[in-house]
Amino acid sequence: MQKDDELLYIEPKADYPSQINARSKVIDILTKVETRQAFTDKLLERELINLNDNDRRFVTEIVNGVLRWRLRLDWYLNQLYSGDYENLILEVKNNLRSSVYQLVYLDKIPPYAVLYEAVEIAKMKYNQKTANLVNAVLRNYLRQSKKFDILETQLDILDKLAIKFSHPKWLIQRWIEYWGIDEVSLLCQINNTPPRIAVRLNELQVNKEQFFTSLEENNISFEVHEDFKNFVWIDNFQKFRQMDFLKNGWVTVQDVSTGLPVLVLDPQPGEIVLDMCAAPGGKTSYIAEKMHNAGTILALDKHISRIRMLRDNLFRLKFSNYNIAVADSLSLPSKVQFDKILIDAPCTGFGVLNKRADLKWKRTEQDISNMKELQINLLKSATSVLKENGKIVYSTCTIEPEENEKVVEEFLNAYSDFKLIKLSDLMPKKYLSDQYFIRTFPHKHGMDGSFAAAFQKNSN
Repeated sequence: MQKDDELLYIEPKADYPSQINARSKVIDILTKVETRQAFTDKLLERELINLNDNDRRFVTEIVNGVLRWRLRLDWYLNQLYSGDYENLILEVKNNLRSSVYQLVYLDKIPPYAVLYEAVEIAKMKYNQKTANLVNAVLRNYLRQSKKFDILETQLDILDKLAIKFSHPKWLIQRWIEYWGIDEVSLLCQINNTPPRIAVRLNELQVNKEQFFTSLEENNISFEVHEDFKNFVWIDNFQKFRQMDFLKNGWVTVQDVSTGLPVLVLDPQPGEIVLDMCAAPGGKTSYIAEKMHNAGTILALDKHISRIRMLRDNLFRLKFSNYNIAVADSLSLPSKVQFDKILIDAPCTGFGVLNKRADLKWKRTEQDISNMKELQINLLKSATSVLKENGKIVYSTCTIEPEENEKVVEEFLNAYSDFKLIKLSDLMPKKYLSDQYFIRTFPHKHGMDGSFAAAFQKNSN
């Protein structure tokens, strides 16, 4: 007679299709995310091109799920693995992580199928000894899963929050000092929730009536933003992508938060505008739209691959009032004086963790200080090409005060000929932390965490 735990390792029935190829792809992608500086979404797009729709959805769900819950998954596995878990081969670790993720968070896949295919992958990629290890660890999880609830109650408060919400302990501690445990708990919770995708209507091209009618006829639920009517949340984006709206330039995928700096910049037809960190082009295209495709935009980015993305987006949206250059904005390639400048600065990205969960594990506390230095230098660079009475808008997609308010403070201390512009007349109050700063949080505003401030250059 077979023992209960042996029954778990059986080949799935014929009516349950094998997903070994998709599971192997999950492991490969997770390993590349951890060993390369690749954007997860771009990596998924490239790696999934030859998979069918079901496998594509499966791989996307598991990869993003493991990245969101990696610390919690590792906490389980550290206690289940008898050796030094930190030194375990990364591919084997990702096999275990993705398997435990399925056992904990997904209920449509039977445990025996998860275990069987994880063991088979270990056998194919390595050897029987590795397969036995994977088998033992996963069976131990199924036997002992209830004990983790008790163990979790014994952790100190910071460890408990870090494990519960799967965020680095140093980041949790930092945020609690700013906002307190209750706010941080809500923030972390929303960071682990799959994002709602928004599109911005290209109002120079879109037929709004036809757009909304088509969504309704195709049973695609949507919601128009209450304050910014040209932004629309799309709930079935997989189906939405199969339609022609993106291809025809009627819409572009863009979070609501990223439109706010452009509204503050307030670009006008005929102006000369500099976008210093332009790719992939969401803000640049919004600037072009606000200028009614009249005037001049110089859009810069120092990465050629991202410049191609920028160019393709602007072409798709049918804009022509722009020039694009591969350039480092710390050394501006133009002597032209600009009416307005947008600096959507490189940052730690801690406002977009529900879209970029991998950033939690790639960023360090030192990165915050490094980013601050770069951000201040970008502002200083912009001062050399701004007209008298011109405007600079500084924005980020992080919630870190050190990269936001403290950058503004340091810049103003160094440049007395600049002053902050009051934003309370330009923006609904709920998006402002005071009359001078836009500050949004995912758990409060239903959009990415972001910051923006505007400066005006005083005339002599």
